Amino acid sequence: MITLADIRSYAMALPDVVEKPHFRLPGFRVADKLLAHLEKGDAHAIVCVGQAEAKTAAADQPDVYEEVWRDSPIFVGLRVDLAKVTKKRMQELIEHAWRNRAPKRLVAEYDSR
Repeated sequence: MITLADIRSYAMALPDVVEKPHFRLPGFRVADKLLAHLEKGDAHAIVCVGQAEAKTAAADQPDVYEEVWRDSPIFVGLRVDLAKVTKKRMQELIEHAWRNRAPKRLVAEYDSR
């Protein structure tokens, strides 16, 4: 099972990520934009990947992933069952969320290393 410590290590390894609570739950941000957070109970996390990626993941593995919408028209991200996702896949999702939320300049600097 993926733990908060795992998520923290994946997120904090990326440039300019800070840990900041999201509704009193552990959350991670870049440029003050949420990229991932745990849900109450620590069984699920929400990662702010793009809508197309979330839709594909949820369709391919509905027992692991679920699209999250707020008030129907607002896409939030992808809910991940932390007991069913692999560490490698969770690390990929965190990076994809970071790329989705980070300033383009920061992504370009990261990619040029």
